[in-house]
Amino acid sequence: MINRRAFTTLAAVAALSLGAAPALAESYPSERLNYTIAFGPGGGNDRMSRTVVDILKKYELYPGNIVVENREGGSGAVGFSFVKNKAGDPYAATSTSGNFIGTPLVSDTDWTYADFTPIGLLASDAMFLVVRTDSDFGSIDEFVEAAKAGRVTIAGSGSAGPERVTASLFAQAAGIEYEYVPIGSGGELVTALTSGSVDAVVANPSEVAGQMEAGTFKALAFSDSARSTNHPDIPTFQELGYDFSFSLPRGVVLPPELDPAVQDWWVATLQKVVGTPEWQEYLVTNGMSGNPIWGEEFGAYLADTSTKYEAVLKDIGAIN
Repeated sequence: MINRRAFTTLAAVAALSLGAAPALAESYPSERLNYTIAFGPGGGNDRMSRTVVDILKKYELYPGNIVVENREGGSGAVGFSFVKNKAGDPYAATSTSGNFIGTPLVSDTDWTYADFTPIGLLASDAMFLVVRTDSDFGSIDEFVEAAKAGRVTIAGSGSAGPERVTASLFAQAAGIEYEYVPIGSGGELVTALTSGSVDAVVANPSEVAGQMEAGTFKALAFSDSARSTNHPDIPTFQELGYDFSFSLPRGVVLPPELDPAVQDWWVATLQKVVGTPEWQEYLVTNGMSGNPIWGEEFGAYLADTSTKYEAVLKDIGAIN
C-alpha cells in the first residue's frame, strides 16, 4: 500500500539533484517540448495540462518552446498511444488521469501505465463518502453498523468508475454489503442525496463542496492515503480503521526508454511547479488533493492503483 507521507526522503534526494542541473542543462533540454493532451479542450485533463504548461512558461522553468496539442479519442487511448510510441524521445510528455488507468483495463489498447516513464503525481482525484447532515449517520462507524443491520444504498457517477471502486473497496474493508446506484452526473448525485433517495454518495470533493459549506451534507471519510489539501478536517478511511485508499492520478509521464537523467530533470522541475501559488490555486479551484510523489514511487503508485481498479471491475463483472 502506498503511503505518501513516507516519501519525504525522496523529495530531499530530488532536491540534491538540483546541484547537477547546470551540467545537465548543457545538453537537456535543448529542443521544443511537445505536450500531448489525450482529451478534448475544457475537460479536467486539459485544465491540468495547460496549468502545468502555463507555469513552466511563466517561471521560465523550461528553456524552450512548448507546443500543446489535444489528441482526443477512445477515452484517452489515442493520445496516450501517440506518446507511448515516441519511445526514447525526451521531448514528448502527457498528463495522466483516471482513464490512464481505466481505459487499458476495459479496452484493447497498445499501452498501459507501465509503458511510460513516470515523472510525478502532482494531484489526486480522490473521493468523499458523503451523507446528509440530518441523517442518522454521525460517523463512518455508525454507517457501517447500519449496513450490517440492514440494507444501505450508495450512489456514484457511472456503473464502473472510480466512485464504484471506492464504494466497493470500502465495503470490503468494512465487511458490509450495499446496493450501488449508478447516477449520471455530480448534479444528479446531489439531488439523489438531498431527496433521500440514497443513504450516501461517493463523490469528488468539488461536486459536494457547496452543500458541505452550506451545512446540508457532511463527509464521513476521504479515500486518499493522506487528508485532502482543501478539506484537512475530513479523516481518511485508513485513519478511521478501514484499511484501503484509492485515488486517480493527476500526474505527468514521458515516453519509455529514456535516459534516467531526463527523468531526474523533470522531477526537479515539476517540484518547482507544485510550489507555485498558481498550482495551489488550481488545487483549490478543482477540488484536488495535493500530495505529490515522484519518479519510480509514482510508478509504484500507478501499479497499485491499477491492481485495485482491475480487482473491483472483475468483482462486479465489468471485465473478465
